[in-house]
Amino acid sequence: MSRARVGIVDDHPIVSYPLADALRRAGHTVLEPVTAVESLPEGGPGDVAVCDHSLPEGRSGAEAVAHLTSRGWRVLATSGVAGRAQVLDVVAAGAWGYVEKRFTTHAEYVHAVGLVSAGRHHVSPLLAALLLDDAAARPLGAGDLSARQRTALRALAEGDGHEEVLAALGNLSGNVSGPVSGTVSGTVSGTGEAELEAALAGAFALTAHRRRINRLSPRELDVVAVVGCRGLGLKETARELGIRPGTVADHLEAAKRKYLASHPGEKDLSPRAAALRWAMELRLC
Repeated sequence: MSRARVGIVDDHPIVSYPLADALRRAGHTVLEPVTAVESLPEGGPGDVAVCDHSLPEGRSGAEAVAHLTSRGWRVLATSGVAGRAQVLDVVAAGAWGYVEKRFTTHAEYVHAVGLVSAGRHHVSPLLAALLLDDAAARPLGAGDLSARQRTALRALAEGDGHEEVLAALGNLSGNVSGPVSGTVSGTVSGTGEAELEAALAGAFALTAHRRRINRLSPRELDVVAVVGCRGLGLKETARELGIRPGTVADHLEAAKRKYLASHPGEKDLSPRAAALRWAMELRLC
């Protein structure tokens, strides 16, 4: 497995320092853990930043991932409290994988860091399930998940081991004959690893595309901030922003539509309630 320079961003020393020790024992070069993404130096090829989702200092969540990515880091996002939409947002922001703190051992972190450093995506069963659910809730028509992408994600979501996932892809391609390590039927072709990575990278890219479609425009953000944070009505918001009340109403409807598309479990939400939800989620207040 690839050896990497690793940065850890987490505001809980009880989490970050033991993880740093485990990564060092595995042969990685680990920087002193920090509590803000702005404190990490620039990254380089193969460098991995293990970044907590909720950070009290500086950038946080998807914004933190985007910042680290822009500075040359491959990001392995992690959290014990992030919700479904927040996990998908960090994927859309450029994370190479997501790890659930509550269910992950140090050995699994070490494995995930090695994968990401080697230029491969790390997909836990939970993340695989979220990617599949996202595609089902907001399909992109003919441009959505391919059979190979769907097969890989289903196998991962079911908790299949690495060779079982590769064998599932081999079965799909017809590249199967004989036993693999005595665990599953089939011999994975030499292209199996590359096919798996291509499938996962494609699934990540499609998720990012769905999130971009439902991202608020600059003017919608303005309206959401005024209505959601300050509670102003249509006329007051229109005067504040120098636009017509009808335009405010249109932006609120668009914001509601995008919120419901990004949060499939939500129903019967008023435009003003959606504005408040967006304002809180995006930390506009």
